[in-house]
Amino acid sequence: MGEAHRPVHARLAHRAGGRTRLVILGKVPHARLVALADALAAAGIAKVEIRPKTGSIVLVHDTAWEDLADTLKGAGLKVADPAPPEPDPAPIEDAATRLAKADLLMALLTKGRLDLQNAAFLGLTLVGLVQLARGRLAGPALTLFGQAITLAVLKDRRPSL
Repeated sequence: MGEAHRPVHARLAHRAGGRTRLVILGKVPHARLVALADALAAAGIAKVEIRPKTGSIVLVHDTAWEDLADTLKGAGLKVADPAPPEPDPAPIEDAATRLAKADLLMALLTKGRLDLQNAAFLGLTLVGLVQLARGRLAGPALTLFGQAITLAVLKDRRPSL
C-alpha cells in the first residue's frame, strides 16, 4: 500500500458540539496530512485545520460526530477512542507522596537542619507553650505536648518513602 493511501491514525482528544480535535498518532508526512485535509473537506467536513506544532487536526462539522465514521474512514483517517483518564491516586498514597515532597523541600531549604517532623514538633511545642502561658494546662497544652512527644518518640521509627 502506498504512503498516500495508508490511513492516518489519530486519537479523539476533545469533542464539543460541532468541533472535534484529534491527536495524530505517530509521524505522518506533511504532504499526507494536506491530502487528508483535502479529502475531508471534499467529503463534507466544513473546516479542517492541520496543526503540525501540536500534532493535531481540528474538524468543524455540521454532522453529529457519531455519523462521521464512514466519512473519516473514506478520507483515510482512522480514529481511536480517547485515552482513558489516569486513575486518581489513593488518598493515603497521595498524602504520603505530598508529605514526602514537603519534607524534602524543607530539608533542601534549611540545608538539612530541619525536616517536616522536626518542624511539626517545634510548632506543637510552641503552641503548647502559648496555651500553657494562657493558663490552659489541663486541655490544650497537655494535648499539644503529648502530640509533640509522640512525634519525638516515633522519629527513629518513621519509614522512609
